[in-house]
Amino acid sequence: MRLWCLCAVLVLLLVGLAGLSAPAAAQELHIDVSDVPLRTALAEVQQQAGINLVFADRLVEAAPHVSCHYCGTDVAAALACVLSETNLQANETRSGQYVLVATGESAAERPALRAAMAGFVTDAASGEVLPGAHVYVPALERGTVTNEAGYFALPALPVGPYRVRVSYVGYATADTLLTAGAPVASVALQAREMQAATVQVDARRSERSDLAVLPGVVSTPTRELEQLPSFSGESDLFQALQWMPGIQRAGELTGGLVVRGGQSDHNLYLLDGAPVYHPWHAFNIVSTFQTETFKSIDLYRDAFPAEHGGRLSAVLDAEMRDGSRTEMRGIAALSLLSGRIVLEGPVTENLSFMVAARRSYIDQVAGSRHPVEQGGVRDTLRTGYFFYDLSAKATYRPSTRHRLSLSYYGGGDNLDLRLPFDLSLDFSSWLRPADLFFELDHNWGNQLVSARHQYLSSDRFFVTTTAYASGYRARERSLIRPSEVSTITSAYDVALWDLGAKVDVDFYASLDHQVRMGLHVRRHLFDSTLDAELQRSPRAVETIMEDSEARAFELTAYAQDTWTPSPRWTIQPGVRFSYFSGGQHAHLRPRLNARYAVVPGLLSARAGVGLHVQYLHRLRDRSTFLYDLVSSRWIPSDEDVRPSTSRHVSAGLELQPLPWLTLGVEGYARTAQDILIPRDELQRPDGLNGGGIDTGALLGQYEPGESRAYGLELLATAELGAWRLRATYHGGRSKSRSRALGEESFRPTRFDVPRALRATVQRETNRWVWGLSTEWRNGYPTTVPEARFSLGDVLDDEPTRFLHRPEVNNGRLPTYWRTDLSLGYRFGLLGAPARVQLNLFNVLGRRNVVSRQYDPAPEAGVAVQNRLGFPLLPLFELHIEL
Repeated sequence: MRLWCLCAVLVLLLVGLAGLSAPAAAQELHIDVSDVPLRTALAEVQQQAGINLVFADRLVEAAPHVSCHYCGTDVAAALACVLSETNLQANETRSGQYVLVATGESAAERPALRAAMAGFVTDAASGEVLPGAHVYVPALERGTVTNEAGYFALPALPVGPYRVRVSYVGYATADTLLTAGAPVASVALQAREMQAATVQVDARRSERSDLAVLPGVVSTPTRELEQLPSFSGESDLFQALQWMPGIQRAGELTGGLVVRGGQSDHNLYLLDGAPVYHPWHAFNIVSTFQTETFKSIDLYRDAFPAEHGGRLSAVLDAEMRDGSRTEMRGIAALSLLSGRIVLEGPVTENLSFMVAARRSYIDQVAGSRHPVEQGGVRDTLRTGYFFYDLSAKATYRPSTRHRLSLSYYGGGDNLDLRLPFDLSLDFSSWLRPADLFFELDHNWGNQLVSARHQYLSSDRFFVTTTAYASGYRARERSLIRPSEVSTITSAYDVALWDLGAKVDVDFYASLDHQVRMGLHVRRHLFDSTLDAELQRSPRAVETIMEDSEARAFELTAYAQDTWTPSPRWTIQPGVRFSYFSGGQHAHLRPRLNARYAVVPGLLSARAGVGLHVQYLHRLRDRSTFLYDLVSSRWIPSDEDVRPSTSRHVSAGLELQPLPWLTLGVEGYARTAQDILIPRDELQRPDGLNGGGIDTGALLGQYEPGESRAYGLELLATAELGAWRLRATYHGGRSKSRSRALGEESFRPTRFDVPRALRATVQRETNRWVWGLSTEWRNGYPTTVPEARFSLGDVLDDEPTRFLHRPEVNNGRLPTYWRTDLSLGYRFGLLGAPARVQLNLFNVLGRRNVVSRQYDPAPEAGVAVQNRLGFPLLPLFELHIEL
């Protein structure tokens, strides 16, 4: 009920904002006259525009016959078009009234009429818009990139036709003829080679990939991401992204993304403009982002455009598909982990939809409830776990100038356990009746709704209004019976809600300047409660009732200019202002990015510098047995907790020596201040109730610190015939320190990897697809104890042994190396295209050490326990196109 109320509020807010941000649409004029008397042409303009024209008959009668082809909303431009072959001009004396006067100039002496050349770039098969497509005019040596709605505009061009090249990675490049001053055009790109009457298409890659300005951005089409290897055998966005340089998982399989040595909570994840705070399933093995549901995915590393902020390392901006406008289509897939389905299609000519659902099914196959009996004692044990996703989007296009969309995502995980308290590695011993047991009933997940209105108010103004509600919640219920007289029950809840609205405006000022500006307001709501009862004996019962809440308001405004002073240079200065009510923090953060085409279409250079600020902190919070087994705690900055800040610089080169080969090199450096560093990296649960859930108690486990990261990235991609190759190398360091903890020198962070090499090669034929991928990297840091000591009393039978760890992350795990093999086969199933794929994870069976634990040995020395990664795992997926 709460979500539906929020939906209603958001829709009302969206309508209000759209009304404020978008002025009433002007009357569309269509003037199409050829060799007619001037009086006739003026009468046509007067009738369509509803204006008054004042002129001397002798001036009009003496004028030659005129021709004009104009479509737009500008009355002055329409009159200029009609009068372009005369020595007359129209002056506006008051609203709706124009006077014709002689200029004393001939038509040849008058400056040429100028207008914008604008349009949308779409997918020819589905009608989906293509954000980030390149539009290039060879005659002018100028180009631009489409915005998130697939729109482009090249303003102030002399009216007339131009040969235009439109390209998008993964699509065939299209050469077509567009006219400045004509109605908004639509250019459809084909995913394969074809010939059409008005559009010439070839199979070459984009020749103008150097139009992109930002360094470090990853904008790979979703179809290419689907082809990259993943652990589960099914398409997974986060596992596909780790094949990009400088991106790795926080652990072999678990954890979030670590981008260029940052922390996983230093990344911002956006879904249709709304933030997602916990984008993982299955204890962080699988992401919530299903690749097939997206039309565009952009990952900004360090160098963010001014519209994005609030994090220090990276921003992932994903846009869901609007739904096919041409035909009903879909996919159904089954993997070892889950089953999923995606459906999309048109409802009417102007309305389309997309809906996708996914659910794991191991609980249905293995069962979640297990009746057991032993010695006449009966019990029902539980081992239930599943995750699910539901995504939906509806898009309505009443005209080429308006587009409204409503997006929804809901997903979560459910864990239901009842098992004996004294578990062992003998799994057969789990399913037996037990007097001592524990029960867990945990569920956690995200839910969001986003409403968006995109409005082309004129050829030069594009306005996007977005309103959203996004929430993350975790519910943990525990019942533990460690002895016959003691019982522990707890109920722990965490909730985080963001309510926001924003307006973004694209202004195509001239051929040299494209300005983007915007305003974003949001409300953060943080709540957590703990209700627990500790019964140590029948007469010793302790009750714990705690709650914590925080509220914060955030305001952001930005402005950014994409300036093209020459065909080879593009400079993008920007500034971002932010205000955070917690602690009354205000920051003004400039950014500067530049691109230089050293050899246009062959070699380009990019560089960027900027400052970032992050007002939200995520805490580890694992200090007790009672709560926080799976949930995340986010806290806002305030008077005592300063926001984290960072400075970055990056620069790189991209070379395309052959149409099928792209090479890249990029270096980066980043420093961050006021990050939170745990006082004890190896902290274990502290008793039953720990320090509590109060923010002050949690912050007592952390100290402010600073970090720095630097590195060099290499990338090579090749696509030649049936072969595809991708190889990446990353060399760099990530270090941190906290002077409050007595650290004078920087030490490696938890996931510092000095060197990493990844490569994947694929070959695709008519029916068979096979691939081989490998990953080699240095092992993660580990803290090696330097001494052992014991504390106890002479009356104690056994003293307590401790390990002395004066330095954090002073050692390193062995080198990690893994090779995967995949084999796919295409066939027909009941008349539908289908594909079955077998993935052999860790095909060589190498058991990598992924973590290491040190404990005092019973007699002397230190006992070392290695946790090994997965062995060879055969995984499969059946994929059917509907």
